[in-house]
Amino acid sequence: MTAAEPASAAATRVGAFYDLMGEFLTGVYGANIHYGWWDSDDDPATLEQAQERLNDLIAERLRVGAGHQVLDIGCGTGGPARRVATVTGARVLGVSISAWQVQQATDTSPTHLAGQVSYRYADATDLPLPDGTFDAAMALETLVHIADKPAALREALRVLRPGGRLVITDLTERTAMTGDQRAAWAAMPVAAAGSAQSYVDELQTAGFEVVEVLDATGQIGRSFAAIRGVLERPDPVAARRYGARMLEQMRAGIAALMTVSADCLGYTLLTAVKPG
Repeated sequence: MTAAEPASAAATRVGAFYDLMGEFLTGVYGANIHYGWWDSDDDPATLEQAQERLNDLIAERLRVGAGHQVLDIGCGTGGPARRVATVTGARVLGVSISAWQVQQATDTSPTHLAGQVSYRYADATDLPLPDGTFDAAMALETLVHIADKPAALREALRVLRPGGRLVITDLTERTAMTGDQRAAWAAMPVAAAGSAQSYVDELQTAGFEVVEVLDATGQIGRSFAAIRGVLERPDPVAARRYGARMLEQMRAGIAALMTVSADCLGYTLLTAVKPG
């Protein structure tokens, strides 16, 4: 995303990216299109297990149970929403700017969660949802894709009930990027990576009370190597779907993003509450 690009155009580009790349990214990340959480360097967890662990940490911070309503902003293909619904008993609505992701999440939702988890196409900066609908909301590595973060946070505040909690995880700026690194970053549908403090400031400006800021850089760091390892494996399904040339371009782009993230970015988990 460029600084001069309108927020609406940036949102359209993000949706188009995930519509096109959806099958490929599902092959790389699985059902959870986000990083994993390892407790230590000796932690034997696989990437999938570490991703579910991060989902569980999010679920704990949402503080919801049966009868509560949760909004998953930028739901991907539904893995986090399904996990939160399973471990808490809450009802979860996932929204995404990618029509492919919404359809995939719906198609792969297990029957035992029917009526408890649902998905909808929506822009996080203009949610088609009533005020005060949700007891909690989560945004896992979502805001980094949104050019107008203040608008997304205002919308999250609006749809939460008083006392509702918002849990965010995202990549945050740690060291300045070189020109080549910035070019690799800009090739993906991502906005500028802000600092952890900028997220705090934006949450407070939107009207939230920030109750936790956790630097999780050390816990998610193994994700980058794990994902690069997946990228090196043969994927005949993706090769048939995209063709060898396009598949190689997609692999190279994601690998470059992993390298830039490992070298320059941190990872922050924030919990905020709507006053009242």
